[in-house]
Amino acid sequence: MRPYLGFAKLSPAALAAIARVVDQDDEFRARVAASSNEGAVGRGGWLWLTRPPGWADDLAATEAEDRERRASRAAEQREARDERSAARRLAATQAALTRAETVGEERRLELDRVQRELEEVRRARTAIDARVAELETTVAELDEARAAAVRNLKDAEARLVTRATELKAVKARLRLLEAEPPQPGAAGAATAPTGAGGIAEPEQSEPEGVVSPVPGPDLGVVARELRRAARGASSLADGLAGLAAALTDDGGEPVPATAAPAPTGASATEAAAGGERRTPVPLPGGLLDDSVAAAEHLLRIPDAVLVVDGYNVTMTGWPELGAAEQRRRLVALLSDLAARTSTRVELVFDGAEVDGATMSVPAPARQWVRVRFSPPDVEADEVVLDLVAQLPPGRPVIVASSDNRVREGARRGGANLLYSRQLLDTLGVGTT
Repeated sequence: MRPYLGFAKLSPAALAAIARVVDQDDEFRARVAASSNEGAVGRGGWLWLTRPPGWADDLAATEAEDRERRASRAAEQREARDERSAARRLAATQAALTRAETVGEERRLELDRVQRELEEVRRARTAIDARVAELETTVAELDEARAAAVRNLKDAEARLVTRATELKAVKARLRLLEAEPPQPGAAGAATAPTGAGGIAEPEQSEPEGVVSPVPGPDLGVVARELRRAARGASSLADGLAGLAAALTDDGGEPVPATAAPAPTGASATEAAAGGERRTPVPLPGGLLDDSVAAAEHLLRIPDAVLVVDGYNVTMTGWPELGAAEQRRRLVALLSDLAARTSTRVELVFDGAEVDGATMSVPAPARQWVRVRFSPPDVEADEVVLDLVAQLPPGRPVIVASSDNRVREGARRGGANLLYSRQLLDTLGVGTT
């Protein structure tokens, strides 16, 4: 045992060796018991050292009691640990529940707010749907009214063209009559003399062998017919201007319409006198009159003139662009076309001013394209038709427009016709 005496703490192996020595040496065990007591070594240790009669049973009972106490203590410790753990879990659960209740209350308040907003949105949507339905009804009514107004406008335009044509013919006839020298005795033969009470007296017979002069035209009657035609044209023009003003979006004041100017110079005289008339150039067999091939054929006719209704073409090709950009594009394309086909181009636009600024177009690179603007209060349609009337009857004329009035007037003037889309396709421009 001497090697173990210096150990500060004995290992299980050392304790087993010491127990073996004490158990085998009764004298040594007695000396150890004499130097110790039960309180120092415990009940079991003391029974083992002193070994009174029946000590083995007492020692077994004591060990059993110690095991029970240790087991009970361990159980109590486990229960304490479990209780502390359960308390911690309960506290965590309560904290989580509190947080969940707080979040739930916030969500409930948010849900109430969203439901109120949803109700407001639904009410607004209902009001908007009602307003949309009302606007759709209004738009349908306006579309119907606009369609009726457009039909009335077209009818008025047709009547105006007819009346303007009649007025031109009367004016031309009047100029011819005024230019003729007066026939001898025509004034006396124009009307029969009247006697008292307004009763016409018998005409005196001419001596036999004397031929009575042919009575000349009654200029008074012609003048009255001319004034009647002028009044009718003016009335129709005023009605057309009022109808056009009713169709404008800004509700501006009606602009007085101006009848088409009469052809001037030799063209008017020839038309009135029934002289030479222009006839459309026939197309080769197999060509459709609204095809690009037909347009190319017409544009390559020697000495032909292309008269273009400017805004009618540009609004077909580029309705989304401003007027200045529309004019610039069309002038550039027509300049290329004129240079390619050697065709003279007369390009006509409406009006002399836009938004108070003078209209302008880029100068063509070559003098094949001439740009015109209609005078104030005169539509480009009138200028186009006047150009057709003024050009020599023997010169081929091609008019590019989709306006029915322009096409009808140009057709009567013997011009060939191109649609605006047909011209744009010929220029290589896709249309919408």
